[in-house]
Amino acid sequence: MKRALLLATLLASTALSANAAKLDITTEYRIRAMAYTNLNLDPLANVDRSFLSQSARLGFAIKNITLSDNKAEPETMDVVLKLRAIGVAGSTTSFQPPFDVIANQYPNTAFIPFMENAYVRVNNLGGYRWTFTAGRMNYTLGSGLLLDDNGAGLTGFTAKTQVPWGDFKAEAFGFSAWNSQGTPNSLTVVGLSLEKRGQDGIWQWNHLFEKDRTEQLFPVNGCAGGCLVSKVQNYFSSVRYKMRYKAIIFDGEAAIQLGAATPTGAAPLGNHITTNANAQVVRAKWKQTFYKDIRGITRIILARGSGDDPGTPTTNEAFRPSHGKRFDGLERVGFGQFFATTPYDAFGGQSTATASGLQTGASGIITVGFGITPPSYKGWVLDFDYFLYQAERNTKAARTLGSEVDFTLRYDFRERFQIHATAAFFQSGGAVSTVETTARRFMFEVTGRF
Repeated sequence: MKRALLLATLLASTALSANAAKLDITTEYRIRAMAYTNLNLDPLANVDRSFLSQSARLGFAIKNITLSDNKAEPETMDVVLKLRAIGVAGSTTSFQPPFDVIANQYPNTAFIPFMENAYVRVNNLGGYRWTFTAGRMNYTLGSGLLLDDNGAGLTGFTAKTQVPWGDFKAEAFGFSAWNSQGTPNSLTVVGLSLEKRGQDGIWQWNHLFEKDRTEQLFPVNGCAGGCLVSKVQNYFSSVRYKMRYKAIIFDGEAAIQLGAATPTGAAPLGNHITTNANAQVVRAKWKQTFYKDIRGITRIILARGSGDDPGTPTTNEAFRPSHGKRFDGLERVGFGQFFATTPYDAFGGQSTATASGLQTGASGIITVGFGITPPSYKGWVLDFDYFLYQAERNTKAARTLGSEVDFTLRYDFRERFQIHATAAFFQSGGAVSTVETTARRFMFEVTGRF
């Protein structure tokens, strides 16, 4: 058996040399020690969690396999396979709320490898400047506001080209995010992205169509507790602009959402529920002089998602894409280490009762963030961030969700080896709890990659 493996390796090496192809092997391992206090933001029944989460990746990519070299542009092919495993050390039981929502996004969370990537990519298809990819791949549309694979991969097709007029780059895509063959439970996304490089930055126009056949509760104020719907169809369109000018980096995206859903509950509300929503996210950072010659980095974050208007019972104004960027392994990704908001949902709190993680009646999230990074000391960097959160709409009087202070101490060695230690302190507002309460998140992370 060993001789066969050795022979296969030698033959593969010979074949790669003959075709001028290249074999890349990538590896990554990350371990995080996590500790949460008062996850459910309830002062009377605190829920605490602590665990070790793991994430491991192993990838193989054979690149520049020659298909044809007798045309204007030589055709080459890449074949990529990447395995990923995530899980909690020592755990064999199912995940408890609110981590079960995160775990449901991945094929396996018992630290058993699943296919994150398995695709074929053809460059210069037909001798033209087309790049065609088919299979399971990582994918982010724009900044991730509308669509992101969250490190699990999406299965489908993409086609990219350089448009001969107007100096545009165009990309079309289609993915099956999930598809249960036993029941009518599926999510299909298709779309188009255009990109144009300007004098100072890059413009992107993104368009996304979702067809969701999952039965779900719509947080529409015309239904007590939400309306049970199916056959949800949503259309998203966004404009993104990103630039880097001297010491300033800017990234902003604004989106609209239109759609309709078919009520299927015992007492359906009208023939259909329409959606008319919007969201905006702006990030900026720049170098700042703090004192004399001491310079560091200052950053701001502004994010807003529209909330549902109680005066329009058959229209849903709450912005919510089905597969936006929200997760990284078994942890949330968002604004703030604990509350981890997006324009449409948050972590902890009412995550077990509502899709947004907010109290019933509250929807849409406004986030304002400010952070500074002083100069590093012998490679060690300290980040300080402060966030304010508010519900865009709430049927109750209070709209303040709370505030959060984050501290991160990190050491990065050429992106190969990283040590991060974070402490997050969240204080709730009146829209989360009638009694002021606090929650904390502590993390120690070690990552190595090659």
